[in-house]
Amino acid sequence: MDGQEDEAEFYEWPWGTGAAADRALALQCDLAHHLADRVPVFLDTRFWIWAREAAFDDVVDEKLISFLGALRRAVESGRAFFPVTADLIEEFSKQTTECFEQTMHLVDHLSLGVALVPVSERNAIEIEALLAQSCPAHPPVPRPVWTKAVFAFGYEDLRPKGVEISDRVLIELTERAWQAKPSEVAATYPIGVFDAKGESERLAAFLKEQEHLHEHEIDTYATAMLYEVAGATSMITGIAAREFRRLAQAHGKLQLAEHIEASQKFGREMGRMMSLALQQDENRRRFPSLYIQAALHAAVRSRKGQVIKPNDLFDFRHAAAALPYCKAFFTERPLRSLITSGHMRLDTLYGCSVMHTIEEATDWLGELVIDGAG
Repeated sequence: MDGQEDEAEFYEWPWGTGAAADRALALQCDLAHHLADRVPVFLDTRFWIWAREAAFDDVVDEKLISFLGALRRAVESGRAFFPVTADLIEEFSKQTTECFEQTMHLVDHLSLGVALVPVSERNAIEIEALLAQSCPAHPPVPRPVWTKAVFAFGYEDLRPKGVEISDRVLIELTERAWQAKPSEVAATYPIGVFDAKGESERLAAFLKEQEHLHEHEIDTYATAMLYEVAGATSMITGIAAREFRRLAQAHGKLQLAEHIEASQKFGREMGRMMSLALQQDENRRRFPSLYIQAALHAAVRSRKGQVIKPNDLFDFRHAAAALPYCKAFFTERPLRSLITSGHMRLDTLYGCSVMHTIEEATDWLGELVIDGAG
């Protein structure tokens, strides 16, 4: 069991290598350049469903029609785009097959085919950036957070199993997949591949059990935060260990670069340091993918009588994607209240406008388009 725990703790989230991975990264960099003049705006699942209802249902509220129009104008004017994530796509899959397909067709247009890289890759980008500050002569490869739908769940080599193909063909496959619309990518998912409801229910049950075990130790938000951050930092220990060996090799310390135990020791130390560092807003801004979910979990754990519900887990993941990387986040009232509450101030910390009503969202988008035309 200990071996399994060590393996989980030190999973290093390695980047893809080879000609196809290099081509995918180059495409990401081009994409980031083309998106530079657009504002990323994150819609949570409820707002995507409202947009779908406005686009495909026979009878809908006029407010929804206005909202859909505002979304389309924001894209067509060149002012905004509405990226998706792996978690959004999983939540979309809880709809009927017809509604899922309709939602993904809407995503084709409003997202421009763009997705945010998964949280594992965002964690890696953020921790690599920190370590680069202490070793500026040997920075990591720059990596954008934007990708296309085919890689929304992370980069994957498209080489068919058991088939030998040349790098040229593999690059062509990567380029072709990159051009695929989100709806086309979704159509390739095997039936039943997603179990968003079951997964979130199982994880929520596990977290509830853990909360019960430690509830006598948690009496304040600050205490809950210490527990959550300590748990969350286990996500970065392997990444830090990997970077330790890369930097050792870059400095010519080849023996140290091959010293697995030394790198893992460094990874653990980084985890402990991060627990302390995340008490400061400056570091919370640097590591949003780790901090935001920990903060939201802690807020729920510290409230007597409140437990984490299955849908909360997706909501917290959406917040961790939206707040640091998007200019605005359209979500439901409870999550907005949690994000903007006095001891959290996550909207202020990350400079992201958070709205929960159709009217607010429509007006905000209208002003965005007008400002861009002025």
